[in-house]
Amino acid sequence: MSVNAIRAAWNGAVELKRHCSHVINTLGPQTPPEAFLYRGNAYYALGQPYFALADYNTAGSVLRLSGEHQRRCRKALESFPETQTGVYPSTDSHLHIFVKPTLAKSCAIETINEHVGRGVRATENMPRHSVVVQPTSPWLLYPTEEGLCSHCGTSLPERSFACANDSCHEEYCSRDCRQEAMAHYHAAVCCNKDYQSIELDVFAQMTEAEKAGAVAERNAAAAQLLMLRVLSTSIQKHVVPSAMGQVRILSGRLTFSPQVLSRSMLHLYERLAHALRISTIVSYEEVVGILARITANCFHRDGSVELNLPRSMLNHSCAANVAEDGQTGAMITTRDVARGEELVINYYPHLKDLAYAERTTELERRGFPCMCAKCQRRE
Repeated sequence: MSVNAIRAAWNGAVELKRHCSHVINTLGPQTPPEAFLYRGNAYYALGQPYFALADYNTAGSVLRLSGEHQRRCRKALESFPETQTGVYPSTDSHLHIFVKPTLAKSCAIETINEHVGRGVRATENMPRHSVVVQPTSPWLLYPTEEGLCSHCGTSLPERSFACANDSCHEEYCSRDCRQEAMAHYHAAVCCNKDYQSIELDVFAQMTEAEKAGAVAERNAAAAQLLMLRVLSTSIQKHVVPSAMGQVRILSGRLTFSPQVLSRSMLHLYERLAHALRISTIVSYEEVVGILARITANCFHRDGSVELNLPRSMLNHSCAANVAEDGQTGAMITTRDVARGEELVINYYPHLKDLAYAERTTELERRGFPCMCAKCQRRE
């Protein structure tokens, strides 16, 4: 095929995918299954057979298909590399609501470089202990240990407050937390036993990975739990996850295994789609994009994984110049910072004193290839 023919075929697939998605989003439950079949063809033509599988399976649940579409996808995946990287850009549309009110006036959000993208830069000289980000609560949090409040992650008191639904496993430290959880995300899934079964299964996977010392797998499962919370939030708000302002401002970069996307991750999505009835609202591609943004921006803290939107604007460095003030919770400079210098934090502060080789190994175990200046100098 000529270059023009290849380009025309590619553009045709992009247009077919766009049109099918529009039909599916518009018609909702009334969508003819052929729309999923044709969108699956578009995904396949675009070199994304893992996304095509999800649509073929959806179409096959109604239409009598031979299974040839799925076999074609499996065959194509055999020639794929072990890993691929997906990049999901952000917008600045809601920074003025969720980030800038807590950011110091001597700081600005700017594009840093092609490796890390956007970050925070000092617009004037900042002495040591200058506040960079005011104390802020996470937008969403998921406890990763037993005995913690499901909403805020603090230890449960002797008299905890269980969800009003007797068959729900959620427990809270106060009536306020229970009420806030219900108002923001929990009401949408409280009585959904299939959804809660998925939550418990992913939590069990995370616990088992932690016991086995598999840090990357443990963190991946924790990010999936936080993704479930983002998903339930969007359902309660009746909006697609990526349309929420809190998600739009986050960029994502996810290194994934095509085989995992076509098997265990696809199985998780199909369970969610069945439990929440979202196959015509939230596509598999959408869920993977949300997971990418969460994986790139969540903070794994003692006992919880959280999305703190202002802090997520700060990039990582193994030679950080900003850290959390243990007394106030604000993010402050740890040394004098010159005008124009990037303000960075250490996502893994317990590794900062390790030598380059050992530190790199530990970061890679966590699925985090570091691009900071210190690591580039191999120090």
